Amino acid sequence: MKQFAVFGLGVFGISIAKNLMKEGMEVVVFDRDIKNIEAIKNDVTQAAVLDSSKEEALHAIDIGRVDCAIVAIGDDMESSILTALFLKKCEVPKIIARANTQAHRRILSLIGVDEILSPEEEMGMRLAKRLSSAHILHHIDISEEHTIAEVIIAERFIGKTLLEMNLRSKFGVNIVGIKKKIPDVTEDGENVFLEKYIDFPSPDDIFEANDVLVMVGTERAISDVEKFIERE
Repeated sequence: MKQFAVFGLGVFGISIAKNLMKEGMEVVVFDRDIKNIEAIKNDVTQAAVLDSSKEEALHAIDIGRVDCAIVAIGDDMESSILTALFLKKCEVPKIIARANTQAHRRILSLIGVDEILSPEEEMGMRLAKRLSSAHILHHIDISEEHTIAEVIIAERFIGKTLLEMNLRSKFGVNIVGIKKKIPDVTEDGENVFLEKYIDFPSPDDIFEANDVLVMVGTERAISDVEKFIERE
């Protein structure tokens, strides 16, 4: 079982810790505020008060034994940077850190942090992309270059097949699923729609009204597909 360490128990850190626990991971969390520790101690493997900006404190808990450390400290850039630096010195195999500014991100990169997250910036970008298009439901970056997106089929594509749309050849995206809304009637006689998900659809699958394509590709390719679908 993989062991994760989370430093900083704001909303971001708590969310990561609890979701890792749901995935069956072993999670130890640290924060300078005992109130934050008390609030989460029953939901994680271990929780302790710790000032992670002190190198000796990290050595004392043998932090090098964990598989991955997440620096989720959001309100103290100096503490975040020092924590990342000392985790690197302790030879933690993988370090993920939150950055609030471009300067913060540059410093973490120079330290050698393996992955740098900017939750607020990324959330703002995803929201802007979704709001700017009538066809985008979700748009999530899964790496620096690749994105997974859910895009509603335009009316002019109803009745066509995946092969006829030819999105993979035209844009280099992979269609990994189709969400369909199936009309149904409840026991009370109410008309409702049930959602059906088709994994890895065949080239002959026919698009129907309100179908949602789940696609994976580069940011540029996804953007081109969205423009193609929205084009009147």
